[in-house]
Amino acid sequence: ESEEASMIKLAIFGVDGAQVTKGNRRVTASCVKALNELSRKGVRLAIASGRPPFAMEQSLLEQVSFDYFVCSNGAFVRNAQHEVLYHYSFTMEETRSLIHAFKKTDNALMFQCQDAAHCYHGYKRIANMLQNFLGRLDILVDERESEGYLQDTMPLAAVAKIEDADLEMMKQSFPQFLFTPFDTCFYDINGAHDKATGVSHICEAMGWSMQDVISFGDDYNDLEMIKACGIGVAMGDAREAVKEAADYVSGLCSRNGIAQALLHYGLIDRVCDDEAVSE
Repeated sequence: ESEEASMIKLAIFGVDGAQVTKGNRRVTASCVKALNELSRKGVRLAIASGRPPFAMEQSLLEQVSFDYFVCSNGAFVRNAQHEVLYHYSFTMEETRSLIHAFKKTDNALMFQCQDAAHCYHGYKRIANMLQNFLGRLDILVDERESEGYLQDTMPLAAVAKIEDADLEMMKQSFPQFLFTPFDTCFYDINGAHDKATGVSHICEAMGWSMQDVISFGDDYNDLEMIKACGIGVAMGDAREAVKEAADYVSGLCSRNGIAQALLHYGLIDRVCDDEAVSE
């Protein structure tokens, strides 16, 4: 076991593309085995996702017990006991301004709220993307006919489809927000926080340092987390920028990538059979 590895108290994983294969949303048995082995060795487990709290991948949660959840790219952080460690939300003024700007320019807008996703413009564009990414639409509420914003809680974040011609103008209109691309013309719109600040809230609560954390990711929204943690691991099919920022580039999500990196750092000592090949 390397010296860095002996320090590790928390392992935090992106969901899509790190633990769950993109497209068919498969969680490999080797990933589940590796995470459960890590947990047995006393390392706490966390999820860091662009997804809101209600949209976590059920198939994964049924097989692995996570101790912490960083949701909506750091806007909402809680532990397994549902104690909230951090909670950010848009103001009513920001929320109304976003709805107005997106309707005016005919770009698609959806808010991630506590209970569900609420779409205020461009429902079909948003529904199409959610079907591809999550494989479910039961969490999407059509608010196109709503008079103003009427939810009980303010949004944690937004997801938008913005045409290239409108992007700069949107960024200038909302300088307080981060626009992070995740698909062609699709962006996460977040406050000035990210997965790394999400991890820092967990560390603060537990008295750990960021050096005590190993993180896994593959997309632009994982970049800050990969840089900030003691060990940052990029999946084999991660974006180039994420690979460059990582301490270690592992195998593919669908091919034992997580187990491979944990073995590399001596965090687990059991080699998991790769059953992904046989299916």
